Amino acid sequence: MTRFDRLPPELRGWLQHAMLSWSVKSAERIWAKAMRRHRGNVQAALCELDRLERAHMNRDIARIWGPDHPGLEDGLGLEKAA
Repeated sequence: MTRFDRLPPELRGWLQHAMLSWSVKSAERIWAKAMRRHRGNVQAALCELDRLERAHMNRDIARIWGPDHPGLEDGLGLEKAA
């Protein structure tokens, strides 16, 4: 718990609302990578984490329930048309 408490407040807030259960180690890794990629821009890093989580969700949805599942999103973050 103390390792979680040391996370940046923005990342802790993101984790509280995340759809997937992220380990502290994974959260630290993706946060550091997003912050480097976006040169310290917190909002851009949070958007990157959202995009990454959606990609993980899409991969799992397609693998488990198939490509026609209504929860599957296209590459733009939009639900696929029926």
